[in-house]
Amino acid sequence: MRRRTRTRASWAGVLVAAVAAVLLSPTSAVQAADPVAICNSGSAEGALTYTQNAAGWPRSIPGGGGTMYLFYEGNLGQNCAVTVGSGAVDIGLRVSGGAGAQWSTGNGVTGPVYVRAKGVCVDVTGSSGGRSHTVWGTNCGS
Repeated sequence: MRRRTRTRASWAGVLVAAVAAVLLSPTSAVQAADPVAICNSGSAEGALTYTQNAAGWPRSIPGGGGTMYLFYEGNLGQNCAVTVGSGAVDIGLRVSGGAGAQWSTGNGVTGPVYVRAKGVCVDVTGSSGGRSHTVWGTNCGS
């Protein structure tokens, strides 16, 4: 009898630990991530007001389980990009055809990265789950 009681108690302990790990895992923080708040709070110019680009954003990373977000701040003509996904994630942002993309790498959430590009297009690359996706020439003329 004692052996069964110990076994049941051990399984109960494992179950409690597993539930706690899921509830307290970084994934929960990722699910609660607010990409526009990340952009609004991370700018060197202080808190700016970024709004979501209406041209098909956010964009899913096909097969990667992640999402790329692109926002725009009209006064400075500044774009901001964030990736939310699982595991290692990346986001890159540059003026279309330009050199020197701004990159960020993280675990679950990454960004913000910023590029000033008033009146011109930007290229955005994001990765999640070992897959990447690039959107060329987007957010033009905003």
